[in-house]
Amino acid sequence: MKDRIYKSVVLASFLILLLVQLRLTYNSYVLRDRDYSLKEKTLINDEYGRSIAEDKVYKGGGKIIDSILSRNMPKLKQAYLNNRKEFVKLSQSVSNTLLKDLQKQSTMDSVFRSIVKRNGLDSNLQYLLTFQSIEINFDNKIGNITIFDNQTNTDFKADQKTRFGIIIDGTLTDPNTQNRVTNLSVSGKLVYDYRVTFNLFVDPPGRILKVAYQMLPTFSLVALCIVIIVGINYYTYISWMRQKKETDVKSDFLNSIKHEFNTPITTILVASKSLHEDEVLNDRTRVKTLVQIVERQARRLHSHINQMLEISEINNNINLEETDLNYEVLTLVNDYKIKLQAPDSLTFDPHGSEILIMIDPFVFTTMLQNILDNAFKYNNSDVKMTVIFITFQNDGYILHIKDNGKGIEDAMKEKIFDKFFRAGKENTVSGLGLGLYYVKQCLDIHGWQISVKTALDKGTEFLVHIPAGQTANSVNH
Repeated sequence: MKDRIYKSVVLASFLILLLVQLRLTYNSYVLRDRDYSLKEKTLINDEYGRSIAEDKVYKGGGKIIDSILSRNMPKLKQAYLNNRKEFVKLSQSVSNTLLKDLQKQSTMDSVFRSIVKRNGLDSNLQYLLTFQSIEINFDNKIGNITIFDNQTNTDFKADQKTRFGIIIDGTLTDPNTQNRVTNLSVSGKLVYDYRVTFNLFVDPPGRILKVAYQMLPTFSLVALCIVIIVGINYYTYISWMRQKKETDVKSDFLNSIKHEFNTPITTILVASKSLHEDEVLNDRTRVKTLVQIVERQARRLHSHINQMLEISEINNNINLEETDLNYEVLTLVNDYKIKLQAPDSLTFDPHGSEILIMIDPFVFTTMLQNILDNAFKYNNSDVKMTVIFITFQNDGYILHIKDNGKGIEDAMKEKIFDKFFRAGKENTVSGLGLGLYYVKQCLDIHGWQISVKTALDKGTEFLVHIPAGQTANSVNH
């Protein structure tokens, strides 16, 4: 859970930082783009203004506008005052005529090239001249009346229109506020007043790439910064995971001591307590048996001390011996019975013949011990019973450990061998969720498989599958 939270926090922080970096870079690009060729644009604006000081749009443009509007002003006024539909239709016709004449008679190309040459500007500069609106005023009480703007229907095709108006002249394909040199609204006086608005855009080809090239050092620094941040976060995460793994190993060790040392210590305490009873002391056979149990459990504790320190690397400490499976199980069962209280019972039905297999006695005992611990610890029956028996199938032997406990939910069956997982959540039952985890480790060491048969309130049966190829002898079945 902590690992997931850490990853989420690191990822969120990185994304926020990345977005901030990209935003700052974009803003820098916008500023650089806006200021690109600022001096040239200011110069062209001044030169263009002087070129049409006594004119409109371009040299000779004012004459075209005046001639068309002057002969149509009376009609426009009459239509506006008497028939608005006729006025709209007449406005569209006048606008189309005016704009088409401006296109046909345009001298803007010679005006612009003259400005470029006279001021030693880049000969590759491109321009675009657009006509944006026409307003007329034949009565101050009525005010300005628009007869043409971007919303007016015209006869021009889509490639002759822009959001800044109808194209009059020029070849620039991407007019925008960044490359607009001027936006002029000029007035004229005929019989009535009028005002026209037009735009001039100027830009060199490939300006975006040129601005990006100028921003290359900034882009490089941003990329380097992001790479460094990613590297630092990755190194921090790896270091944290290494420390976490070391902490988990230490935690496993402490948990293992508590979990694995408890049974032999309990057995020794029970046997020692029995040795204080007069009835037992007078029976040399029972004394001898109890002493053997204490000695055997003490050796097991000693083995724990030597081997549990490296439980996480148990695969490297295997000591396989040829052992009779019946004998190994029977020995453990006899030791385990000592700590059971009547009427609880643990019974073992040995197989009918000797079963010699290669096992690690310590690892095998750990495995079976943990299964038995779970069988009794999580059993709420009035009489707790666990039965162990061995069967043979064509593919090998099966060691059955069957109890009459409360069973396991189907949804939990696949998780019970996970580290620290506990199927039961009762606070009254102590445990660390390590028992079945170690069972799975022990089985993996021997190359065995385990399956579980269970039903709620009907008990659980663990089946340890021992392949026939691992038996050290051939026996009659």
